[in-house]
Amino acid sequence: MHRPEPGKVYLFLVFSVGFLIALGFGLSYYETTTAGLDPLQLMVVGAALSISRLVFEVPTGMVADAVSRRLSVLIGLALIGLGMIVEGLFPAFIPILLAQVVWGLGYTFTSGATEAWLSDEIGEQRANRAFLAGKRFDLLGNLAGILLGMLLGSFTSVRTLILVSGAGWLLLTVLLV
Repeated sequence: MHRPEPGKVYLFLVFSVGFLIALGFGLSYYETTTAGLDPLQLMVVGAALSISRLVFEVPTGMVADAVSRRLSVLIGLALIGLGMIVEGLFPAFIPILLAQVVWGLGYTFTSGATEAWLSDEIGEQRANRAFLAGKRFDLLGNLAGILLGMLLGSFTSVRTLILVSGAGWLLLTVLLV
Protein backbone atom coordinates (compact mmCIF):
# COMPACT_ATOMS: atom_id res chain seq x y z
CA MET A 1 0.00 0.00 0.00
CA HIS A 2 1.33 3.43 -1.00
CA ARG A 3 2.01 5.75 1.94
CA PRO A 4 1.45 9.42 1.04
CA GLU A 5 4.20 11.96 1.66
CA PRO A 6 3.76 13.37 5.22
CA GLY A 7 4.10 17.00 4.10
CA LYS A 8 1.21 16.60 1.68
CA VAL A 9 -0.86 14.81 4.33
CA TYR A 10 -0.23 17.71 6.68
CA LEU A 11 -1.35 20.28 4.10
CA PHE A 12 -4.48 18.22 3.39
CA LEU A 13 -5.13 18.02 7.14
CA VAL A 14 -4.79 21.74 7.83
CA PHE A 15 -6.90 22.64 4.77
CA SER A 16 -9.60 20.20 5.93
CA VAL A 17 -9.57 21.43 9.52
CA GLY A 18 -9.85 25.06 8.37
CA PHE A 19 -12.69 24.08 6.04
CA LEU A 20 -14.63 22.11 8.67
CA ILE A 21 -14.24 24.78 11.34
CA ALA A 22 -15.58 27.44 8.97
CA LEU A 23 -18.40 25.18 7.77
CA GLY A 24 -19.60 24.58 11.34
CA PHE A 25 -19.00 28.18 12.40
CA GLY A 26 -22.67 28.88 13.15
CA LEU A 27 -22.55 27.13 16.54
CA SER A 28 -23.35 30.22 18.61
CA TYR A 29 -26.23 31.14 16.34
CA TYR A 30 -27.51 27.56 16.55
CA GLU A 31 -27.11 27.48 20.33
CA THR A 32 -29.25 30.60 20.76
CA THR A 33 -31.89 30.10 18.05
CA THR A 34 -32.38 26.35 17.67
CA ALA A 35 -31.36 25.17 21.14
CA GLY A 36 -32.70 28.27 22.87
CA LEU A 37 -29.80 28.70 25.28
CA ASP A 38 -29.91 31.83 27.40
CA PRO A 39 -26.85 34.06 28.03
CA LEU A 40 -25.88 32.24 31.25
CA GLN A 41 -26.07 28.84 29.54
CA LEU A 42 -23.96 30.16 26.65
CA MET A 43 -21.32 31.32 29.14
CA VAL A 44 -21.36 27.93 30.89
CA VAL A 45 -21.01 26.11 27.55
CA GLY A 46 -18.08 28.33 26.56
CA ALA A 47 -16.46 27.85 29.95
CA ALA A 48 -16.89 24.07 29.69
CA LEU A 49 -15.01 24.09 26.39
CA SER A 50 -12.20 26.24 27.80
CA ILE A 51 -11.92 24.29 31.06
CA SER A 52 -11.89 20.93 29.27
CA ARG A 53 -9.08 22.17 27.03
CA LEU A 54 -7.12 23.27 30.09
CA VAL A 55 -7.75 20.10 32.13
CA PHE A 56 -7.09 17.59 29.36
CA GLU A 57 -4.03 19.25 27.78
CA VAL A 58 -1.41 17.47 29.90
CA PRO A 59 -2.92 13.95 29.94
CA THR A 60 -3.55 13.94 26.20
CA GLY A 61 -0.08 15.34 25.56
CA MET A 62 1.32 12.41 27.51
CA VAL A 63 -0.62 10.04 25.25
CA ALA A 64 0.87 11.71 22.20
CA ASP A 65 4.40 11.55 23.59
CA ALA A 66 4.25 8.08 25.18
CA VAL A 67 2.02 6.17 22.75
CA SER A 68 1.72 7.77 19.32
CA ARG A 69 1.38 11.27 17.98
CA ARG A 70 -0.40 9.97 14.91
CA LEU A 71 -2.91 8.06 17.05
CA SER A 72 -3.41 11.13 19.22
CA VAL A 73 -4.28 13.24 16.16
CA LEU A 74 -6.73 10.60 14.91
CA ILE A 75 -8.44 10.31 18.31
CA GLY A 76 -8.68 14.10 18.52
CA LEU A 77 -10.25 14.51 15.08
CA ALA A 78 -12.78 11.77 15.80
CA LEU A 79 -13.74 13.32 19.16
CA ILE A 80 -14.19 16.76 17.61
CA GLY A 81 -16.48 15.20 14.99
CA LEU A 82 -18.41 13.30 17.67
CA GLY A 83 -18.83 16.50 19.70
CA MET A 84 -20.16 18.36 16.66
CA ILE A 85 -22.63 15.57 15.85
CA VAL A 86 -23.89 15.33 19.44
CA GLU A 87 -24.40 19.09 19.51
CA GLY A 88 -26.25 19.03 16.20
CA LEU A 89 -28.46 16.06 17.09
CA PHE A 90 -29.49 17.20 20.55
CA PRO A 91 -30.30 20.95 20.69
CA ALA A 92 -30.55 21.24 24.46
CA PHE A 93 -28.30 22.62 27.19
CA ILE A 94 -26.96 19.39 28.77
CA PRO A 95 -26.10 17.59 25.50
CA ILE A 96 -24.48 20.77 24.15
CA LEU A 97 -22.50 21.13 27.38
CA LEU A 98 -21.29 17.52 27.10
CA ALA A 99 -20.55 17.98 23.39
CA GLN A 100 -18.32 20.96 24.20
CA VAL A 101 -16.38 18.89 26.75
CA VAL A 102 -15.91 16.15 24.13
CA TRP A 103 -14.86 18.79 21.58
CA GLY A 104 -12.37 20.25 24.06
CA LEU A 105 -10.96 16.81 24.81
CA GLY A 106 -10.60 16.16 21.08
CA TYR A 107 -8.85 19.46 20.56
CA THR A 108 -6.26 18.64 23.23
CA PHE A 109 -5.44 15.34 21.52
CA THR A 110 -4.48 17.30 18.38
CA SER A 111 -2.87 20.29 20.13
CA GLY A 112 0.84 20.07 19.48
CA ALA A 113 0.63 16.44 18.38
CA THR A 114 0.01 17.37 14.75
CA GLU A 115 3.11 19.53 14.54
CA ALA A 116 5.22 17.07 16.53
CA TRP A 117 4.11 14.21 14.26
CA LEU A 118 5.11 16.14 11.14
CA SER A 119 8.48 17.13 12.63
CA ASP A 120 9.16 13.48 13.50
CA GLU A 121 8.25 12.40 9.98
CA ILE A 122 10.12 14.94 7.85
CA GLY A 123 12.54 16.69 10.19
CA GLU A 124 12.46 20.11 11.78
CA GLN A 125 13.77 22.10 8.78
CA ARG A 126 11.22 20.75 6.29
CA ALA A 127 8.48 20.88 8.93
CA ASN A 128 9.06 24.61 9.47
CA ARG A 129 8.51 25.23 5.75
CA ALA A 130 5.41 23.01 5.84
CA PHE A 131 4.01 25.00 8.79
CA LEU A 132 4.28 28.22 6.77
CA ALA A 133 2.57 26.61 3.78
CA GLY A 134 0.07 25.05 6.16
CA LYS A 135 -1.12 28.46 7.33
CA ARG A 136 -2.01 29.36 3.73
CA PHE A 137 -3.81 26.04 3.31
CA ASP A 138 -5.70 26.63 6.58
CA LEU A 139 -6.84 30.05 5.34
CA LEU A 140 -7.87 28.59 1.97
CA GLY A 141 -9.81 25.91 3.82
CA ASN A 142 -11.51 28.62 5.90
CA LEU A 143 -12.48 30.50 2.77
CA ALA A 144 -13.82 27.36 1.07
CA GLY A 145 -15.78 26.43 4.21
CA ILE A 146 -17.30 29.91 4.47
CA LEU A 147 -18.30 29.90 0.80
CA LEU A 148 -19.83 26.42 0.97
CA GLY A 149 -21.51 27.29 4.26
CA MET A 150 -23.09 30.38 2.69
CA LEU A 151 -24.23 28.36 -0.30
CA LEU A 152 -25.66 25.49 1.75
CA GLY A 153 -27.02 27.89 4.37
CA SER A 154 -29.22 29.52 1.76
CA PHE A 155 -31.35 26.37 1.53
CA THR A 156 -30.67 24.40 4.71
CA SER A 157 -30.39 25.02 8.45
CA VAL A 158 -27.36 25.85 10.57
CA ARG A 159 -28.06 22.58 12.38
CA THR A 160 -27.52 20.71 9.11
CA LEU A 161 -24.22 22.53 8.56
CA ILE A 162 -23.08 21.52 12.05
CA LEU A 163 -24.01 17.89 11.37
CA VAL A 164 -22.27 17.96 7.97
CA SER A 165 -19.18 19.46 9.61
CA GLY A 166 -19.24 16.75 12.31
CA ALA A 167 -19.54 14.04 9.68
CA GLY A 168 -16.67 15.70 7.82
CA TRP A 169 -14.44 15.43 10.90
CA LEU A 170 -15.22 11.71 11.11
CA LEU A 171 -14.60 11.24 7.38
CA LEU A 172 -11.29 13.10 7.71
CA THR A 173 -10.31 10.71 10.52
CA VAL A 174 -11.10 7.70 8.33
CA LEU A 175 -9.19 9.14 5.38
CA LEU A 176 -6.13 9.76 7.52
CA VAL A 177 -6.15 6.23 8.95
